[in-house]
Amino acid sequence: MRTLLARHIFRHYWEAFCIAAALGEWSLACWALGISVGPLAHLGAIAGLFALNRLAAVAYEREDDQAPVLHRTGGVVLAAGLVASGGTGGLVAGALAWMLVVRAGGLSAEAGILALVPPVTADPVYAAFAMLGIAGGMGLVVDGYLRGYRRLAVTRLEVTLPHLPPALDGLRVVHVSDLHLGPLAHRATVREGLELANAEVPDLVVVTGDIVDSPHTDLDSWLPELDRLSARLGVFAILGNHDGRLGHAEVAAGIHTHTRWRVLRDETALVDVDGERLALVGLEDRPVPWESVELPALAATLPPNVATILLAHHPKVFHAARAAGLPLTLAGHTHGGQLAVPGLPRFNAARVLMTPLDAGTFVENGCVLHVSRGLGTSGQRLRIGVPREITVITLRAPADG
Repeated sequence: MRTLLARHIFRHYWEAFCIAAALGEWSLACWALGISVGPLAHLGAIAGLFALNRLAAVAYEREDDQAPVLHRTGGVVLAAGLVASGGTGGLVAGALAWMLVVRAGGLSAEAGILALVPPVTADPVYAAFAMLGIAGGMGLVVDGYLRGYRRLAVTRLEVTLPHLPPALDGLRVVHVSDLHLGPLAHRATVREGLELANAEVPDLVVVTGDIVDSPHTDLDSWLPELDRLSARLGVFAILGNHDGRLGHAEVAAGIHTHTRWRVLRDETALVDVDGERLALVGLEDRPVPWESVELPALAATLPPNVATILLAHHPKVFHAARAAGLPLTLAGHTHGGQLAVPGLPRFNAARVLMTPLDAGTFVENGCVLHVSRGLGTSGQRLRIGVPREITVITLRAPADG
């Protein structure tokens, strides 16, 4: 059910977004202004707002340096729709909080108030709850747009990797994911993330997909930025579902042209470190439920008794990775939900729409999965409750050598 819901929503992302924006805008207007009209008028207003937001989405998907007026105007219109949706959500939350207070106090609640009547005719206490809810909902969305997408955390892990030679104990791997370069990206923020990754002085950097965001990404403009990221043993990347929207082959060719990275497309790489070896398995992204169809064949090509890291875009690959005996899987895709209840990061959109393997580190049967929250955003340039992430993984050799 979760996979089916996610497939429909993400396949028609802009339509779903614009419907939500239109409903939020009209609902908030009706509440604030006391608008009372018939069903056809409601439908007409919502349809008009949907059309406005959908046109804004088309404009917003143009690169800022190619069509700045269209891009920025579209962005403002869409942001207004999402802020209104946040306010509507806050209104509902405020009304529910008020009803709980009323019931706890043994007071009676008027039917009109339970129907979310406008503030002009509402009980003053109810109106205060509602206004606080609206302000809170709008404030969260505004903060997500202005600051949330720039927050960046560094996560540090130590992972004991079977068959890792003692000479490689302490090897530092920096994991980044989901840059989403393109019209929605912010160049200064991208550079900040890459420079912070470099500041960790990694031995090896791995990138787990969604390097670009959409078919509208200007590869010649954005991909040279990636060459800022470097490590003494190199940068290895795989591609994600958003890369596929532009074309996996085109993105891989662009990376080859503009950077020193190596893209692994259903292939393995043996990294030589002073005569010792570390294997990287790069799995090409495929739609669920075929996300891991090539993994058994790839695992079969690995030399025996070699320390191995699997790079996958979708966290669901972890189940097949365990079955194949791959001890460490690094993935992305989820953004940690991108939207979560502040202070409660597990209450996020990815858990509802994608997978319980939403973000962080998971250990099952001795195998480890780390799911990065990523460096970019998708759909809108905002994050609430789930900051961007760079992960620094220190590999440890087994105690028994």
